[in-house]
Amino acid sequence: MDDLNDLLRPTWGSEQWILEGWNQITAEEKALIKRRIDKLFKNGLPFELKHDKILYIYAFSMLAQLEVLAIQVPLKFEAKMSLAEHRQRMRTQLLDEIFHGIVFTKIVYLLCAPHALPPAYNDEIEILCNFIRNEDCPKIAVVLLNLIGEGWIEEIFKSLYKADIAPEVFSTILEDEHRHVCEADLYKDIGLPDMALVRRKLEFLEKQLITNIFLQYKYMFSISTLLGVEGVLEFLRNLHDKHLEQLAKINIEPSEDWVFLMKMWEEIFPKIQNYTQNCYEVEMTPIRKVFMTQWENPSDPTMVGEFSINVSCLDFFNKKFPPETLTTLMLQTISKGLDKNVSWRSFLSHGKMYQSKEAYVGLIVRLPDCDDHMGTIVFENCHTMTNQQLSLNIRKILQMMVYCFKKREELEKEHPFLKNTIDKALYDYRNGFYAYPTPGNAVVSLSNIGFYGYTGTKSPLRNNEAMKYTILEIERKPVWNKEAQIFEPQDMLPVSISADHRIFDGNSPVPRLVQQYFNEMFAKMLEERSIAPQSPRSPDKKFIKICEQLIANNLELGYKSLLILQTYWMDPFAFEHLLDGNFAKKMMAHFKWQELA
Repeated sequence: MDDLNDLLRPTWGSEQWILEGWNQITAEEKALIKRRIDKLFKNGLPFELKHDKILYIYAFSMLAQLEVLAIQVPLKFEAKMSLAEHRQRMRTQLLDEIFHGIVFTKIVYLLCAPHALPPAYNDEIEILCNFIRNEDCPKIAVVLLNLIGEGWIEEIFKSLYKADIAPEVFSTILEDEHRHVCEADLYKDIGLPDMALVRRKLEFLEKQLITNIFLQYKYMFSISTLLGVEGVLEFLRNLHDKHLEQLAKINIEPSEDWVFLMKMWEEIFPKIQNYTQNCYEVEMTPIRKVFMTQWENPSDPTMVGEFSINVSCLDFFNKKFPPETLTTLMLQTISKGLDKNVSWRSFLSHGKMYQSKEAYVGLIVRLPDCDDHMGTIVFENCHTMTNQQLSLNIRKILQMMVYCFKKREELEKEHPFLKNTIDKALYDYRNGFYAYPTPGNAVVSLSNIGFYGYTGTKSPLRNNEAMKYTILEIERKPVWNKEAQIFEPQDMLPVSISADHRIFDGNSPVPRLVQQYFNEMFAKMLEERSIAPQSPRSPDKKFIKICEQLIANNLELGYKSLLILQTYWMDPFAFEHLLDGNFAKKMMAHFKWQELA
């Protein structure tokens, strides 16, 4: 019957590696591990869930997959240690690593209950693990194992412990690390390998870490959310420092690819940090908590409102202003409304309610000469810009998004496997049993479909949106003038709002306020017409340079960056100006980019 169970019952990936170590230990050692497991799990899951459960599921799935790799160190090298003391410490290390693998795997099963299995074992992460497992040379294997086992993974443990995520679990595991065989003793007994060969292996391993771990969205976003942006920044710095420290022990340095990416992230993450710090959690009222039980994240809006505002001041049909003026004025109108009404800035993310300090508005556009591709350009407080400046910025950003689209197409033709990776990810997103950990969004989007003759619509919300506006075709119609007691022809703009009813208050006088803010933005535009827009310094050369360098350093990272930027452009992050400041100086010095000096 047991043989039949083995044939029929699926197992999760980490179990085979735990079993490999389990079969090498005695009954007494198994009993010791069991006692430790029973103690840690005496009350069930050994920590409190402070965030959405799906974040923990993906985070601990990744940790379980990586941690069982550490079992390979004592399995491979216990017998090779020359001193009895070192062999004993290596034996203790084997028991600890088996214990750690069981802990993480058991946590994943508990989190996923009552479902039979956790999320599917990640093939990309396993590529990295198998690269190390399959290394034939024991001298090289010990270097790689310690880099990943005692370096990178341990930094994740420390960061999660500091963030108060499962503190009892990580304190137990980190305490175990202090009694393991140190690198110096391993290198002394095993010997150091050929450094030229190690450098080549190291460069590949660094790329694997970036591509097969850092680019695995489900896992890294889950870890990042649990750590918070400040925690991620600290983790990256500590990871880089630990990496340098580990490599210094064998007198080698990280690859240029590693240096470039670490410096680039050092430049980008503070921008992300500024954005996230503008969003803060707010306590839900009792009725909001009830609403959270009634609706899931909407694929269709749970509330739709339609109204019209008077835009006769634009003299639209006589084309008094440039054709984009209506759209830019509405962007500023929405931004002004968000600025003046804090409740409009509310959004949900992983079951918690947040509000942004600033007004974020996203313009949904169809990229010119890019098939049917749609993109979103996000602005911060665009109501404070001049209307002319906003129009100019949109045109400049569109140029860069089109470049990203064209470059992405070019890469797909040269490297067909890239498209396959995205198709696979999209299939997993649509069909995977466990949901993707998509964050909520502080951005309120705007679509203008009036050019196509639409006069009414119910626009769907993305499942991470709280509100969106759609403007339709302007109509000239008779409107009752209460003061003159007559009908007068007026240009009326139909507006449709789609909103998440769990947080949006339908009792708010949105139509009146939108009309008020539109009038204010129009008056502001007239006052500022004499102010010449400041032409953004052309970012083309530098932006293309950084894209090319990113692609050259890591093809998949560069490709996925293009995918994001062709679709979602955060103007506050100013990606196009990465090479304007300290980052440029560092890169010019390191890579000798004289043409940008």
